[in-house]
Amino acid sequence: MNHLPAAPQYPQCKFHPGICPLLALSLLSLLFNAAAQTPNPESRLRWLDAKELPIEGKGWTETKQFYDRLPAKAEGVVRAGVWSLSKDSAGICVRFVTDATELWARWTVRKEKLAMSHMPATGVSGVDLYVRHKGGWHWLGATRPETSLTTENRLTTGMTPQPRECVLYLPLYNGVEKVEIGIPANAKCEPAPPRSNNLKPVVFYGTSIVQGGCASRPGMAYPAILGRRLDCPTINLGFSGSAICEPEVASLLAELSPAVYVLDPLPNMDAEGVAKRMPEFIAKLRETHPKTPIVLVENTEMGDAPVNPSRRGGYAKSNAALRAIFEQRVKAGDRKLFYIRGDELLGDDGQGTVDRVHPTDLGFMRMADVMEPVLKRALRAAK
Repeated sequence: MNHLPAAPQYPQCKFHPGICPLLALSLLSLLFNAAAQTPNPESRLRWLDAKELPIEGKGWTETKQFYDRLPAKAEGVVRAGVWSLSKDSAGICVRFVTDATELWARWTVRKEKLAMSHMPATGVSGVDLYVRHKGGWHWLGATRPETSLTTENRLTTGMTPQPRECVLYLPLYNGVEKVEIGIPANAKCEPAPPRSNNLKPVVFYGTSIVQGGCASRPGMAYPAILGRRLDCPTINLGFSGSAICEPEVASLLAELSPAVYVLDPLPNMDAEGVAKRMPEFIAKLRETHPKTPIVLVENTEMGDAPVNPSRRGGYAKSNAALRAIFEQRVKAGDRKLFYIRGDELLGDDGQGTVDRVHPTDLGFMRMADVMEPVLKRALRAAK
C-alpha cells in the first residue's frame, strides 16, 4: 500500500487534525504567495512634486529657496529676524484637482523644533488639506509631523473616485525643503484651473498673529480663512515679533501688485513707532499703488482686558495713533483706505486666545468674521 509522505513540520504552524496534510500544504502555499504579491502602501502610490502644480502665496519667484516668502535680494537688506522668518512657508499652498480615493503627503521641514510651548506641531510644521465642496471649501485632512525632518502620512482615504479641487497649506512656523503629494497609481492629479473671479491676491503684512500663531492647523490662520471665504489668493507676510513697518519692507511690498493690502503690525509697535513709521509705510505703498485699497487693522484687545482694564494702556495708545493717521489721510482725500477696530476682533468672552494675545482657532474665526465684510468692500473698491 502506498502512503502519502508526512507533511513537513513548520515552526508554530499547526493544522486541524481533520485537514488532509496535502490540502493544508496547498493552503499554506497560497497564503504565502498572496502575502508576497500584496503591495505595501508605498508601492501603491505615485508621488508628485508640489512644484509641478500651481503654488499660491508667493509674492516673488526669485527666492533663494523655492518655498521662501521674500525674494533672494532681500537678504542683507531687511533685518536678520525678518529674513529668518521669511524662510517659514506661512500662507503658501498647493492647488490641484484629483480623482484619488486617498491622499498622502510627504514633506521635509528645515527646523528640528516641530512645535512650540503654546502652538502644536500640526500648526507649526504640519500640512493641511481642504477640498472645494458645494461652492465653498471644506476641511478634508491634516497630518501630525513625526520626530524627524521628513514626514510621510496619509491625509484622507475612503473617497469616491471623482475629480475634486484641493488646496494643501504648508507649515506656518517652519520652512520646507520639499513637498510631495501621494495618490494611488491609477489616479489622476492635474493643476487646478485659474480662479473664475480672476482676483489678484490680498497681501497681509503683520506680526505673529498674521503669520498664524497659534493656529492648530495651517489652514486656520486668519489670512487663509479669508482666502477661502473670498475665493482669492493670499500672500502672508507675517513676521513674528518683527513687524515694525521699516522702509525696506515697505519698498518690497510696493513691488507687489495685489488687489488689497491689509496692514496689521500694531501688536509689535508702540504708539510712538506707529506715529513715526506707519505714515511713511502707507505713503511708500501709495507712490506705486495710488488706487489700491489699504485696510488698517488695530491691535486686538487682550483676552482679559474686559475684566482687567490695566491691560489696555499700551495698545489703546497705539490704536489711537493709528486712528489719527487714518482720519488724516481720509481728510486729505485717500478714498481707498479702510479701517478695522481691534476691540471687535476676538469677541468679548476672553475665549479667543491662547495667552491673552495669540488667537486660537476660535479667535482666528472671529477675526475673519469681522474682517470679511470690510475686505469685501475693499475688493469691490479695487474693481
